[in-house]
Amino acid sequence: MTITAVLGKSAITQIVFALGMLMVIGDFAATLFTIAYQRFIYKKRRASYDPAYTPFCSIVVPCKGVPKNFGDNLRGFLQFDYPDYEVIYVTESADDDAVPEIKKILSEDSRAKFAVAGLSERNAQKNHNMLAALREARPDSEVFVFADSDIKPGVRWLREIVLPLQSDKVTVTTGFRWLLPAKGTIGELCHAYVNIFIYTCFCTASYVGGVGLWGGTMAVRRRDYEELGVEKAWSRAAVDDMSLSALALKNRRKAVVVADCITKSDDLLPTMGATVSWFERQIMYLKSYQRVLWVFPALPMALLAGWLILLLPYAAFAPYIITEPTTFMEQGGGASLIFILGHTAVAMLYPALGKMPFFGRFLLFQPVLRLAQMASYLKTWATRTITWAGIRYKLDFKGDVREIDRGGG
Repeated sequence: MTITAVLGKSAITQIVFALGMLMVIGDFAATLFTIAYQRFIYKKRRASYDPAYTPFCSIVVPCKGVPKNFGDNLRGFLQFDYPDYEVIYVTESADDDAVPEIKKILSEDSRAKFAVAGLSERNAQKNHNMLAALREARPDSEVFVFADSDIKPGVRWLREIVLPLQSDKVTVTTGFRWLLPAKGTIGELCHAYVNIFIYTCFCTASYVGGVGLWGGTMAVRRRDYEELGVEKAWSRAAVDDMSLSALALKNRRKAVVVADCITKSDDLLPTMGATVSWFERQIMYLKSYQRVLWVFPALPMALLAGWLILLLPYAAFAPYIITEPTTFMEQGGGASLIFILGHTAVAMLYPALGKMPFFGRFLLFQPVLRLAQMASYLKTWATRTITWAGIRYKLDFKGDVREIDRGGG
């Protein structure tokens, strides 16, 4: 059997397959690079930093509601192996469900502070909360650190996320999270898959000159925060990390993914619908703050992946529904099958990055998980509205918030 026979008789099918394989090769290369970065490259880079660099830090932890393991998570920020720092917990209102637990912690440790931000009017509520918290930071604080309340950092987390900032070549550092499905639902598996995909993109982009930041763990020197105008940007933006990424890129600043700050979490989205909505929001941030990347390569990647995956069932039934004699291979079934197997091979590398519960089921659902990515992306073409924590933010072309609707879900 010739390669032409495997890829189908249509020139279009063959071209789409060739482009699709470039995607597979790209994903494969990014995943291999991330494995190498996590295991070897960052360790070598870390050895060049001075471990004595321990500036005073202000850690901002925005809180809303009571996520899983909330109390343990918050106390984790007061258990670092680090000389001196403060933690500023912040909520939208004094009536938030998180407040009673925060007040307990305030009575336990003098390094803890609490701020109430009030309702945002022209930016994301999280951004508004963090800006309010920073107004409570000590004047001598040299580094601002930002973290989500749904993670529990290890004792060396603060030391590690700050360490690269001793180099003037580094402006922002970031960690990431590693999701561990608890029940193995398709929603959890999809959430884990998209999370890994973003992680490999971030590691690769940051190393080759881009900026990939995750708002759940970020650190920036105070002087860089002020020079870049982060306060002004956040005062009108719909997100923290992507807007900071855009600022860093615009000013040709360097970000570093800290491989030692990958935080494990079993707090995953349980359903496919919830995961699609979550990933749609991530892509909307790309659309708003890095529009070129949203159009290319994101658009051709989404369309090609969807085409090649959906080609499989079409090719399987085509011989029974087309009047002219045809075969599974002639209709592009071979090209589709090779593409799907290629992405499955990429996914088989993921255990080298971290623990993978329900891995057999994860591999089985690869085509479905990839289609969910496509669905999330395509939905962003029809809107300029981002829904986050029950609030709808309507954005202008530049990504600035123009209207806030708190009645939406």
